[in-house]
Amino acid sequence: MSEQRKDRPVLAMRGASFSYGGAMILKDVSFELHAGENLCLVGSNGSGKSTLIKGVLGLLPLSSGEMERNIPRDDIAYLAQMNTAERDFPATVWEIVLSGTQRPGRRLPFYTQKDKAEARRALELAGISGMERRRIGELSGGQQQRALLARALARNPRLLVLDEPCSALDPDITRALYALFDGLRARLGISLLISTHDWDYVERSADRVMVVDHGVSYIGPVSGWTHQGGRA
Repeated sequence: MSEQRKDRPVLAMRGASFSYGGAMILKDVSFELHAGENLCLVGSNGSGKSTLIKGVLGLLPLSSGEMERNIPRDDIAYLAQMNTAERDFPATVWEIVLSGTQRPGRRLPFYTQKDKAEARRALELAGISGMERRRIGELSGGQQQRALLARALARNPRLLVLDEPCSALDPDITRALYALFDGLRARLGISLLISTHDWDYVERSADRVMVVDHGVSYIGPVSGWTHQGGRA
């Protein structure tokens, strides 16, 4: 996609900085993410990628600069890498996915038929229809991640933020999940913001790449970075 766009971005940061406990982690970050775009974040561990994602999600306040969201925060969904707590959580796939339909501020004590229809659609989109009664701990790593993806999709997001979503998964499962993300973008028209170390995926699927090193070292077409000799 071209850097020059006339439509309003889904999300934009301008001169944004983030800090923890007085220590600056990210400084002077500026970028735009447009509808239907796949923007991949790359960089070494500790470079600030996860900090940037927390800022996008509204979990970390700006120290300076500004952030513009042109979609409601509820239209942003998040998928992280699996952790032990999620693997051991004693809930069925259906319970986990259905919980994704809840939005902040909603006070209904029950799930509606619309909620249940959205959860069934999310299961189908994630490729795990038929697994509703299984407990999350009984699933393989790839199936567990698909269940959490379905939970994220249950709210019909317009932006899907993924932070190392295939970490610790074997290569075949990783390829299948990345293909699923690309398929969802094509099918639903959603935007993707993906933090990843998988450069093969970046070269294959990213519209643009943003190289993070406590700031933005590069943002633009993948070819522009590789022509500079860059690879993360």
